[in-house]
Amino acid sequence: MGDSITVEGFVIVPPLSPWDEKHRDEIWSHMGPPMFGTSEAEAWRRHHFKGGDAQAFSQHVQYWFGRGYRVKKARIEIDP
Repeated sequence: MGDSITVEGFVIVPPLSPWDEKHRDEIWSHMGPPMFGTSEAEAWRRHHFKGGDAQAFSQHVQYWFGRGYRVKKARIEIDP
């Protein structure tokens, strides 16, 4: 069998309260994969974006960023 395949990309993660901070790994690993994109823009588009023009996309990112959501580097490994 061959080696695993690694895909570099980005995910959008929520802000964490002090209580959530101790559960960060579980929260981010649950919420991250559906938002995974190979670019920051792709990750933001996967984060509840319903579509529209560039202005709608900009407003979408600003809305979620203003609520504490952030883009983080991520890596997905695919085993053979």
